[in-house]
Amino acid sequence: MLAASAARGGHRVVVLDCFADRDTLDAADATRAVGTAGSPRLDRRALLAAARELEPAGGWAGVVCGSGFENRLGLLARLSAGRRLAGNSPEVVALVKDPARFFPLLARIGVRHPEVSLLPPRHPAGWLVKQGGGAGGTHVRPATGQGPRRGRYFQRFEPGRTLSVLFLADGSRGFRLGINEQWTANHPALPFLYGGAVGGVHLPAPVLAGLDQLLHRLVAATGIVGLNGLDFLLEGAEPSILELNPRPTATLELHDPAWDTGLFDRHLRACRGELPAARPAAASARAAAIVLAPAAGVIDAAFEFPAWCRDLPMPGTRFAPRDPVCTVHAEGPSPDEARRRVLDRQRAMELELGTLAARPVSP
Repeated sequence: MLAASAARGGHRVVVLDCFADRDTLDAADATRAVGTAGSPRLDRRALLAAARELEPAGGWAGVVCGSGFENRLGLLARLSAGRRLAGNSPEVVALVKDPARFFPLLARIGVRHPEVSLLPPRHPAGWLVKQGGGAGGTHVRPATGQGPRRGRYFQRFEPGRTLSVLFLADGSRGFRLGINEQWTANHPALPFLYGGAVGGVHLPAPVLAGLDQLLHRLVAATGIVGLNGLDFLLEGAEPSILELNPRPTATLELHDPAWDTGLFDRHLRACRGELPAARPAAASARAAAIVLAPAAGVIDAAFEFPAWCRDLPMPGTRFAPRDPVCTVHAEGPSPDEARRRVLDRQRAMELELGTLAARPVSP
C-alpha cells in the first residue's frame, strides 16, 4: 500500500516487511521479507540488518513506518537512529499508545471516550480488554476472565457505528482526509479482528465540524505528524474515541486515488509542516476487505488473482486456516454499494482458495 502510493508520487522506496508480496516487488526498488517465521511480526535482527545492507551510499532520504512498531518502541528508535524519521517519534508513539496517559489527555482537552480502567472491572460483563500498542483488533477480547497484565487496559463497550478518520497532521493542526466505516473479520478466535473498511462515509456537517475541531486539539496536545488514523464510535452527534493509530493506516488506499501524487507524498509534506489547502472531491466510494483462507493450502504458480486483488502472495506460499491471504477491492457510487461489491468479491476469493485447499500438496 505505501509502496504503491510512493510510486504514484515519484518516490523510490525499499520495502522491509513480513511478506514481500508480488505487488510490493512491482512498486519498490527492492523488497526484503524480515518477518519472524510463522508469525506476522517483524524480526528485529533481520530488519536492522536489511536496513544497513540496502542503505544507499548517500543514506536514506527518510524512514516511513507502518504497523508493527507501536509496542516495540526500542526497535523504532534503533531503526531511526541517525536517519530522518518521516513520521512520529518513539516518544510521541509512547504517549498516544499508553492508556494511562492517552485517555487522561483526552479528558483534559474535552474529548469523549468510553470508560477506561487499568484494573479488571469488578463486573466484567460489558467490558473489553485491550493491549496497549496492539493493532488490527488482534489484541481485543471480551474482559470476562481476563486479569491484569503489563500494558493491558479495560474499556467499557459502547454502542454506535464503528468509524475512523484518516487525517494528516503537522504537529499543531489536523486535516481530515476522509471518514471510513469498519467491520470485523469472521474469525472465531479473534472476534474483533479487522476485516475491512469502506471510505467516503458521509456524516452531518455539524458532526464533521466537531470532528475537525477535535483533530486540531488532539494534534496540538500530542504533536503528531504525517498520516494517522483515529478510531471512534458514533451514536448521536459526538464521537467517542477508541484509539489513535500514529501511522499510515490500511484506510490510506481508500483515499489515495483521489490525490494526484498520492498520500505517501502528502505524508512526507505533512511531516515537513505542509498541510493541503483543500481536499479533492471523490468520484466514488472505495472499499477493501481481507480474505482469510477457508482451509490450509498453497498458492501454486498457475493460480491467477483477479485484477481487484492486492497484497498478492508469491507462488509457493502456504497458508493455514484463517490466515490472511490477500485483500480485495471495489468501488461504487455509494459506500453501501462499494461495501456490497467488496464483500461479494471476498466470498468469491474464498471459494477460489477453497479449490486450492482441496488440491494435494507435495511435502
